[in-house]
Amino acid sequence: MACELLGAKMTAPFFGTTIYSWAAVLAVTLGALASGYYFGGWLSERKKPESLLQYILLLSGIFMLFMPFIAILIMKAVINLELISGLVISLMVFLFPPVFLFGMVSPVIISALVKTVELSGKIAGRVYAISTVGGVLNTLLLGFYIIPNFGIKWPSIIYGLIIIAVAFSFIVIKKRIIKAFAMIFVISLAINLQAENIDKNENYIFKIFYSSEGLLGQIKVADYLIQTDSAVLPVRGLLVNNTWQTVVNRDDGTGLLDYIYFIRPMLSKFSKGSETLLIGLGGGTLCSEIQKKGLNVEVVELDSRLPYLAKKYFGLDRNTKIITDDGRHFLQTTEKKYDLIIFDAFLGENPPWQLLTQETFAKVKSMLKPDGKFMIEFYGFLAGENGKAGRSVFSTLNSVGFNTQVVATSFNDGIERNFIYIAGNEAFNFDDLDYNGIKYTDKKIDKLKDYLVATDNFSKEESVILTDDIPVLDEMLMKAAIEWRKELNVHFRDKFVALGQPIFY
Repeated sequence: MACELLGAKMTAPFFGTTIYSWAAVLAVTLGALASGYYFGGWLSERKKPESLLQYILLLSGIFMLFMPFIAILIMKAVINLELISGLVISLMVFLFPPVFLFGMVSPVIISALVKTVELSGKIAGRVYAISTVGGVLNTLLLGFYIIPNFGIKWPSIIYGLIIIAVAFSFIVIKKRIIKAFAMIFVISLAINLQAENIDKNENYIFKIFYSSEGLLGQIKVADYLIQTDSAVLPVRGLLVNNTWQTVVNRDDGTGLLDYIYFIRPMLSKFSKGSETLLIGLGGGTLCSEIQKKGLNVEVVELDSRLPYLAKKYFGLDRNTKIITDDGRHFLQTTEKKYDLIIFDAFLGENPPWQLLTQETFAKVKSMLKPDGKFMIEFYGFLAGENGKAGRSVFSTLNSVGFNTQVVATSFNDGIERNFIYIAGNEAFNFDDLDYNGIKYTDKKIDKLKDYLVATDNFSKEESVILTDDIPVLDEMLMKAAIEWRKELNVHFRDKFVALGQPIFY
């Protein structure tokens, strides 16, 4: 389980966290375990189990020890391959071998312990029960403590060293001194490799202030430069698995992602003190815009790291009310009414499907005051297969009785734009909006009506009603998410690799 979890986190900055990524990790893990079980059972009949076990432990420990380094090497090597092909090849190279070897351990131990046929079932049951319980405890320890506090690389190295130490103890007990010295050499080499990988180059184009690994993804805060049509801007970005979640101008903290500019004027329609719920914090730029308009805002954010980062690096008001909770869970447990509810929740390239179902929208509708409005930031695809998810969100909003309008941040269908869905009992009035304060964009944003998408466009092609019972949104978004991942890989992952900067920690 440690290999599987660490391996999945290693691939995220390169290949993202779509369902394809998790499916590939699970498939390789299960395939390696099945192969290991079979081969371990076959080999235990031909070799002395006690002697065989120490070699298996030695090799598995070495593979786990070097897993971070092998992962980086292979993922760099396949960087130009098609995304799914590169992902599967990488996993087969750095994840399959250690999991295969770990799979061999159980049948070899069973073979060593079984003395009579009558005891075989009992012993096999105990061995697999103990290994499964150990896997559960290890997963909890890794996910909730080790990875968030120590990253990915060092836990993999330490786990590998521990396993090697177990094999080392068998060798010392049996007085196989030459093998013992060989293992000491391997350990020393690994430590030296780790030391060489800690690069303190201060001349990196991306100056990274913060980096953290966790169950919800890798987070970085980095300063860098971006080229716009009119200028080169010094910016600060919040990256989750090497995709941007927040980008601000370092000089004044103004958000630079287009959808912020399009939501900002609509906020002027709400009176000061209006009760606002924002699900999804990111770096806090949208929250800051809401506060600038004088609205009272509560924020729900699942990742407990983000409130600290938003306040420290992105200028969010330290008194902002932030609730650490899953957005769907919060909606189900509150009875408060709001003037405005906004969903701005993405994890890397993935919007949480459970927030975009008929059941969720019905709950949101019940939480709005009579004149309240509900906004969702989403992908900007409309036509064809890539646009099915966006059309389905529109249909699902209407299915619960919302009057739904959609603002697009660009006139061109595709990866470069976002949709902002605006839903309520009545249509939103786009007259007399306040467009002051919009800067650092080459788009002319002074009449949002011009960016409205004709609603009949959403019914020209197939859509479905999204429900809790049939969670198909991730599948619908797969190609769009991969396209977005490829686009952002050019900006971040590929540059990190070319510059020799760390990909994971």
